[in-house]
Parts: sequence; C-alpha cells; structure tokens
Amino acid sequence: MSAGTLSPIPAGSGLLVHLIRSVRPDLAEIIAGTNEIETAVIGLGGQGTRHAGLMQKFGTKVTAGIAPGRAGERIKETIPVFDSVADCVAAHPNLAAVSIWRHFSSAREAALEAIAARVPLVVLISEGIPLRDVRDIIAAAREGSSLLLGGNTPGAIFPPERIKVGMLPDVFHPAEPEPNQAGPRGVTILSRSGAILYHMSDALASAGIAQNGVIGVGGDGAIGSTFRDLVPLVMRHDETDLVVVAGEIGGSQEELFAADIKARPELYPKPLLALISGKHAPAGKTMGHAGAIVAPGQEYGTFRSKRDALTDAGVTVVNSQYDLITAAKEILGTKTYFDCGKYYERMKANWETLPEPPSWGTQITLVEPNNLVIAGIPLKEIIPERSLVQAAHLLVGLSLPDDATTAHLEALAITAAQEPAPAAPVRAGEQLSATLARFFLMDEEWTPATDEPEEARILTAVHSLGRAARFVAEALGNGHRLDDDGEDYSFGELIARAVGDREGTTPERVRLIEAMAVASVDHGVTPPSAQATVLAATVRAPLPMALASGVGAITDVHGGAGMEAAKYFLACRDLAKERGIKAEQAASILLEQASKRGGRTAGLGHRVHTKDPRRDILWALAESAGISGDCVAISKLMERIFPEVRGFSLPINVDGVIGAVVADLGLDPVAAKALFILGRVAGLTAHYFEEILTQPPMRRVNFAQARYRGLFRDPV
Repeated sequence: MSAGTLSPIPAGSGLLVHLIRSVRPDLAEIIAGTNEIETAVIGLGGQGTRHAGLMQKFGTKVTAGIAPGRAGERIKETIPVFDSVADCVAAHPNLAAVSIWRHFSSAREAALEAIAARVPLVVLISEGIPLRDVRDIIAAAREGSSLLLGGNTPGAIFPPERIKVGMLPDVFHPAEPEPNQAGPRGVTILSRSGAILYHMSDALASAGIAQNGVIGVGGDGAIGSTFRDLVPLVMRHDETDLVVVAGEIGGSQEELFAADIKARPELYPKPLLALISGKHAPAGKTMGHAGAIVAPGQEYGTFRSKRDALTDAGVTVVNSQYDLITAAKEILGTKTYFDCGKYYERMKANWETLPEPPSWGTQITLVEPNNLVIAGIPLKEIIPERSLVQAAHLLVGLSLPDDATTAHLEALAITAAQEPAPAAPVRAGEQLSATLARFFLMDEEWTPATDEPEEARILTAVHSLGRAARFVAEALGNGHRLDDDGEDYSFGELIARAVGDREGTTPERVRLIEAMAVASVDHGVTPPSAQATVLAATVRAPLPMALASGVGAITDVHGGAGMEAAKYFLACRDLAKERGIKAEQAASILLEQASKRGGRTAGLGHRVHTKDPRRDILWALAESAGISGDCVAISKLMERIFPEVRGFSLPINVDGVIGAVVADLGLDPVAAKALFILGRVAGLTAHYFEEILTQPPMRRVNFAQARYRGLFRDPV
C-alpha cells in the first residue's frame, strides 16, 4: 500500500497548481475549479509507453499519448493517441503537463511544440540534447507560458495530489493529517540527480517528514529551470515548510544560486537546506551527468566551491542522509506529518506485494458472475431501451449516441442492408454461420467518407450490421423483404423482416426481436467467436475477413443453443397438445428421454452466470409484447423441472429464453441463431478495432490474461 492509496488533496491547494499559476494563472483557476489535472506523454517508444502506464497506476490522469502518425491508437488500452500536441490541446484545452521521451535528435521539435501549445509544465526527460537545440527550447520557454524542467530530468512528483510526470518511483510520501487522507503541507525537494533525490526522500520519510513536491531539475549541462528559478517559486507556496536542494559537482548552478540568495534575500523567506554530492570526485572526470564534471584548475564546479558559496549565503549544507535528517528536524521542530509506524507498515506491504500477473486490457465488456457491463453501462439497462445501432456505437465508440447521431446511424444501417448481397451460394443444410462467413468474405470492403478515425470506426461497425442483416435475410430466404418498397421502417423492423417475422410489426414486437439481438452483442474476449476475430485482427486482416472468422466460429456448438432450445420448447408444446398433458409434464418427459440418450438440454447452464442478467429483461419484454405463450411459460419452469428429472440444478440462460421467445413468436428456430449472430457482429467489430488500436501486430494472445479496464458509470 503506497502513498498513492491515500485520498488526494483538492488540486487547487497543491504545489503543482501553484507552479502552473506562475505561468498560466487562467488555467490554474480552471484546474482548481474542475479538480482535474490532465497530463500527456510525448514519445511512445518503450520507455514512454511503459512510464505512461506507471504514471497512470500511481493515480495520474494521463489524458493522451502523442506520436506523429499514430492518431486514433490507444496505449495501455485506455490512453488515446494524437498526432500532435496541438491536436491534443484542441481536444483537451486544460492540459496541465507533458513529459517528453523522444530521442535527443527529435526532442527539440517536441519541446517547442508543447511550448507553442502553452502547456504550463513541460518535463523534458530526454538527455544528451545538442546545446544548440537546448538553447532554442530554453529561449522559447522563457518567451512563452511554460515552465521547463530538464533535459535529462527524472521528472516531478506531487504526492499530495497523486500526480507523477516522469519516471520517479512511488517512494515519496505526503502528509497524512487524517487517516487515509493526504495533506498539502511538507518539504519540497529539488535535485539535479535523480538517484540522490530518491535517497533523500526515503531518508526524510523514514523520519516522518512529508514531501509536497519532488522536482528533478535536470542533469545536463544546460537546463530549462535552475535552482535560482525554482526555489523562490516553491517558497511562495503556503504549504511548503522547508526547501531542500540537492546539488552536485560540475557547472556553476549552485554558486549562482548562492549569489542570488545574497543579492535578493527577500525571495528566500523560508528555511533552506542543501546537500552537495561529489566530495571525492577527481577533477576532469565525468560522473554520470553532463553537468557533473569538474573543470581542472577552476574555482567553480567543485564540491568545495559549492559548499563554501552556499554556506557563505547562510544555507546549511550537509553531505549525508543522517545529517540531512538531523538538520531538517532542527528546522521543523515539533512538526509532525504522518505516523512513521503506519508508513513503515505501508512500505512493508509494498515490498511484500507480489507483482501483478501478466495481463492485457479491454474497455469493451466486463464479464462477472450474473453481471455484464458494456463500456461502463450494465447490459441489462441497455437491452430494453437501446437499439442495436446504439449498442454498436457504445461498443466501438465507448459512448451512447445522441438522438441525431442515432437517426443517422439507423439510416446508414438500413441503406447498407438494402444493398444487394454478393453472389454467394446458399447451400441447403449448411450451418448458418458458414453461409454468413462466405458472404462477409465476398462482400466489397466499405470505406466511410470521414477523416475522423473514431467516427469512421463507428460508421464501419454500423455498416457491417446492415450488411449482416442483409446476409441473414438472404441465407433465410427473406432477402426480397428488405428491398426498398417505399415503406418507411426502422432498422429494428428490418431485422424482424430479415429473420422471417411475418405476423405484423407492432412496436412492442419489433422491440422484442431487436432486444434479443442487443442481448447477444458481446460476452467478452473469451468466446470462440471473439477469439477468432482478435486473432485475425492481430495479423491485421481486413475487417470483412476478421468478421468472417468470428462469425464462422459461431457454429451449432457455439451460438446454436438458442436454436436448439427453440426446437425443444416447440417439441414440449406439441407433445403436450398431442397427449393432452400439461406442458411441464411434457418437458419432463423430453428431458428424461434426452438424459437416457446422454444428450444435453440446450439453453440451460452457463460457465459464468448462475442467474443470467439478460434473462428477466427478455421475459418482461415478451410479456409486454403479448408474446409470452406456452414456450416462454415452459422456460420459466425449467429451473424447477430440470433438478426433478436430473437430480442437479442448472439455470436457464439467455439462449434458453431467446429460444422460447422465438418459438412463441412463430419464427423458425434458426432465427434464434440469426439474432445471436446479428448482435454479436457489433461486439466482434469492437474487438477487431480495439485489438488494432491498442496492441502490437502478431502478438501472442493469452485470452485468460484479459482484464476489463473500462469505466463504470451511470447510463446516459
């Protein structure tokens, strides 16, 4: 349990917003009001991508990654990628900070772009940047509205706000004025060296001294913000009790800092401690940082010159962690920030916690026992109210569309469904999934007329739904019923026509038929159809080919249970009429016969759910539509009948309910499978796009390692 588990302070009372206020007071007020601190990562190589995840894990809101040519992708499954800082700021105008992880050869362009976009905190992680490039970056920052840290900085961390921008580890601890609640007060640490910074923080925390901000100023010879720039700024923060600076040999930053203290003491009203490293470094030898080299024969840059200059300016200088703790305690007196015992317990728990097992993420569907959540919204709330195209928008775009967008998508789906199907054979006795896969493979690829990647994906998904409806209609001999005959009908009614409904088109009946497709849209990445689609996506197969793979996997074994359940319920009804017995008695007879043959009863049991969350919704819709006949009645009795015959219990699942409803609607049992496939096309399309956007090609996919990393939210 790290400091990150403490509830963070309001953004407006923290050091980060104080720093932002010095360059962008307008934005500081907005952030204080919204209490949201947005950050971005520029440069998405191995290190930038890895640390984006670590920042996110610490609690930082990583709004975006930025990499030219990769707009529309997502890193760490949840972080959208933009081509440029300008594009990112256009979408997220309150962006507070960026960290730059680009190679030194292209770091200049990245930094100048961030400064031009008026990002208030620019953290330049890149090291070894040519001096002419550093000159341009520093000049732009001083003329603009950005506070520049680095280059060659490990970044900055603000423990009370739970914000990390860079590569600093999670060892820094805020004040804890109340149990599990962070506080804004503490010591602010600024350091040229990352490693020394970590050790200083650990030493202070071990003595119960909290940090409200830890800033790596950078280790290169020329950097954006020096001690002279930053120390007066952090001293103006009301919640800073003490400033600790960690210098090192090389350059003249510390000597100039000491001269400024003497020349302008009014800028340094708070206690100041300094730790200087490199006491025993030989002259002329580089000690890790570009700036950490002592020029032979010079009177600056040495341990002694720095120590003497700071001491002469009235600053207490120490050279060990022990002396640092002693001096800090003397300055702070009786101030206490947190219970050391609890701190040690947390750190012990941190070190003893086993690493998380390998995993990869999806934002599409959370599958839990008796619960399905689609992009943050329980599926049971979507089924009765939302159309299939709305569900597709939610699956692919991770949001529900407004009314105008819904109308546009409905029209697109209908248009796609009314286009002729490819000249593919429909073979008697062939599984429906095989026929539909053939249609998908032979269909011409469709390109939406839009430059917006997310919009294009949604339009493509809805177009695929329309084509799937056409293919279903052709496979079931209903293609002529979709042709444009001048009638004005919804996509839900088109679906009813495609699966063979001929009894009328009351709104309740259409809603029920479409709801069965919506109930089938997705069940995570582990079903065979989703796995087949993801594997096709990982080798970057075109969408029609990936959908053919996924739909082709929906055989009578996977996805055929609804069809078989419809046949069973019809057989129960017919046997009851034939023998003049009760329907439940007929159900028992057929169950017993199936048991003697060693067969299973379709529509019962589930590998995850003991009470399928879609079951009661569909029963209620059937009741409202006046479709709750003999077969639905039998389906409601199955959980009582089955254990009486077989001696153990199995719950009825969504396939069983769909089969019963299809039977009572008077549809051919194959309509149950057709509706399952129609709904599942929306989910398969979402998995296809998510794989391409968030994962590298040709990866080895372990589906058991998938974890839901989407949102939980109230329905819109």
